[in-house]
Amino acid sequence: MGKMQKIGIWQVFSIIFLSRLLTVLTYTSIGEEKMETGDYFPSALFAGLFILLFSVMFFLQNKKYPGKDLTDIAYMASPRFSRAISVIYALVFILSMMVTLARLELFVGTIIFPENDSALFIIICVLASCYAASLGIEALGRVSALSVMISCAAFLFIMITMANKIDVTQFSPAFFDGLAPSLKGGLSFASRTVEILMLSALLPKINGKPMWAYFAWLTATVLSMVSLFFFVFGGLGKFALTQLFPVHSVAVLAEVGVFRRFDVLLTGVWILSAFIKISLLLYLQAELLQKSFKAEWKNYYVFVTGGLVLAAQIFLAGNFTDYFYKTDYIMRAAYFTAFVLVLPAVIMLCAYIKRRKSDEKNA
Repeated sequence: MGKMQKIGIWQVFSIIFLSRLLTVLTYTSIGEEKMETGDYFPSALFAGLFILLFSVMFFLQNKKYPGKDLTDIAYMASPRFSRAISVIYALVFILSMMVTLARLELFVGTIIFPENDSALFIIICVLASCYAASLGIEALGRVSALSVMISCAAFLFIMITMANKIDVTQFSPAFFDGLAPSLKGGLSFASRTVEILMLSALLPKINGKPMWAYFAWLTATVLSMVSLFFFVFGGLGKFALTQLFPVHSVAVLAEVGVFRRFDVLLTGVWILSAFIKISLLLYLQAELLQKSFKAEWKNYYVFVTGGLVLAAQIFLAGNFTDYFYKTDYIMRAAYFTAFVLVLPAVIMLCAYIKRRKSDEKNA
């Protein structure tokens, strides 16, 4: 066995923030809970609170079982239980990968190549992600650390060029229809935070204190959402609610001097974030499977899964796109709760009971 690859706190923050940044940049109001423009700002804060709530079992995992992922904890109860857990969470990551790829193809097909088939682009993206995932977490961490600086600089530049187009009178009063819309919006945003599970799976790979990366990521996530809503609705008003990808629509308006088409810059950030997220999801599902099955097949898990995801996207693309627009936010929240709260609680409870029985037997 080779030496276990580890990544530092900055790399951990970079990789999960890029993953979340993709969700922020691909925000669409279509299919979301309907809100007035002013309600989006408190919804971002509520999303942060809901993410904290969803992270309770991750906090407990890090405190009681430092340096162990959920399959390691499940192994304390039973090797078979650990294998089942590795398969379950590998499937969760694969589903998230399919959803990410579906949204990327939707963007590519409607914005970049509206008159051409986007299949070739998706094939190249998946192949590149498979290769990146096969290089290991250290390579992904290094690329992410550089990419997050490029992405944030590009995003900041676009916001600066949009500053003179902001009209604060386009914001409606917050809580105009009560608290419920903002709470629903916050829950809807938070229930897509697969990064909690990513952090949980990455715990054995983190060199340093994971909570530093977590709270830096959570703060950056909330701030990026507030900034996004400010520039989207300040620049477009209620017109943003009619756009499939309002952030892109804002970037189209951005200009400074003779420079135009900053949407091209945003598109590059968008694709880079998608590449990092898909690569990480491929890596994590392979890491989970190789720990419970054949370790030497790790790269096979990466490329076989990549092939299956690609085939599913090509032949079943509409099904995964519909996940965003037709699934009720309560259903999404229930699905999310099952895997970030309920199942981790069951795993840690089983490990605790097995340890108690072992201590009593040895007493």
